[in-house]
Amino acid sequence: MIHFHGRSVAAIGVLCYSCDMTVITDSLYEADFYAWTQQQAELLRRLHVVDNKLDLEHIAEEIEDLGRGDLRSARSLCQHIIEHLLKLEYSGLTEPANHWRDEIVEWRLQLEQILTRSIAAKLDLPAQYRAAVRLARRLERNTPGLASRLPVQCPYTLEQILSSGDEDWFPSPSDDVIPGRGHGLQTRNP
Repeated sequence: MIHFHGRSVAAIGVLCYSCDMTVITDSLYEADFYAWTQQQAELLRRLHVVDNKLDLEHIAEEIEDLGRGDLRSARSLCQHIIEHLLKLEYSGLTEPANHWRDEIVEWRLQLEQILTRSIAAKLDLPAQYRAAVRLARRLERNTPGLASRLPVQCPYTLEQILSSGDEDWFPSPSDDVIPGRGHGLQTRNP
């Protein structure tokens, strides 16, 4: 006997109820894995199982963690894409620019595979930008003054970060920076 929504029902009844929901959950599973994991965890937590060895709370946590893993990956990819966009625009370095563009394209493809509407809604672009700025500051030793040229707020839209069209979008070098080949950099207006 399983208790579902405060009622005792035979396991067969739950299986039939489950069959009716299969179409809904299958489409959500395919369309938005993160949302599906959160929904399934919530549904498992609502079940009250009697005389069963299922550890529903831990199963629900594991399912939620699967979705959170995709969210963490999406946030990390966003941070690295933004970091490299900042480097392209504000470092003034030309030698590593093609390498940075290649990495951005690779990360965009990875992000495209896991990004769903619910993950996009939870990306928190300002937080990802702050993390990207911390990452970009590591380049300061090769490009003095880089940190002071970085904008306070993210200059890129989510669409620019994703750039999922036929052509990949990249920012042009900032007008305040004279491009250099490698180490060292000059600014137009010190």
